[in-house]
Amino acid sequence: MLQKLAYLVVIFVLLPLIILMGLAMSPWMNSVLPGWVDLFGGRQAARTIHFVAAWLLVAFVAIHVFEVIVSGLWNHLRSMITGRYRIRVEERHESNA
Repeated sequence: MLQKLAYLVVIFVLLPLIILMGLAMSPWMNSVLPGWVDLFGGRQAARTIHFVAAWLLVAFVAIHVFEVIVSGLWNHLRSMITGRYRIRVEERHESNA
């Protein structure tokens, strides 16, 4: 559930914010739609929001890379390329004593 929520936030909040705030920092966009930049509090506010959203996206990617490395990098890479995921089964040695 949390993973789905995180992906929804990244796709529908962070990425559009990064794009919109990047456009808000552009003087070209101000000449095309005057007053549009002021909706976000001006260029400096757009820079701040853009910077924070971009770092949240970097953190999202870094956490995912960390999780893949911790849970078995080569097995995950193999499964992405070949579609085969190796599950190791531990053998039990029982004695009949």
